Amino acid sequence: MLIVLAFCKHLRRGPAPLNPQFCMVLIMKKKIVLILTLMLCGRAMTLAFIARAGGTGPGDPPLVWLMPLLGDAVIGISGLLIAYLVLKKTGLWVWTAIIVWNAVATWDALSAYVIQTTAPWPDFFMLRIFGTSMFFAAALMHLVIIYLVSQKDQRAKYM
Repeated sequence: MLIVLAFCKHLRRGPAPLNPQFCMVLIMKKKIVLILTLMLCGRAMTLAFIARAGGTGPGDPPLVWLMPLLGDAVIGISGLLIAYLVLKKTGLWVWTAIIVWNAVATWDALSAYVIQTTAPWPDFFMLRIFGTSMFFAAALMHLVIIYLVSQKDQRAKYM
């Protein structure tokens, strides 16, 4: 509880004292955003498949998968930067970067679903485990982050 109160003193910007329960909510939202962002960094695993796109070997992705694979790689790697920003920085530019990163990543996940419906990649192990729901799960995780950082108390923290 002492850590929460110390954090509340750090956040206080006005003469009114902050409620400790309110501070706990702020901390939990930030942790959820950070955890989801770090989980979504796993999208960088597609780096292992980029060179094989369009190949003729067993399990190679069709060539049309090159763009979604590149998008996932960029989203996954840049997610580390976003996680750092969530953890250490504040300001309007940080909030904007978080929103834009998640919006682009949501579009990328849903566009990969469209590619899957038009040019399936049946040998991809993630599709074997989760099916096409993995695209919607990734998009939902990004939308949850957008929702959390768009709430009034979180916007105030970044602004």
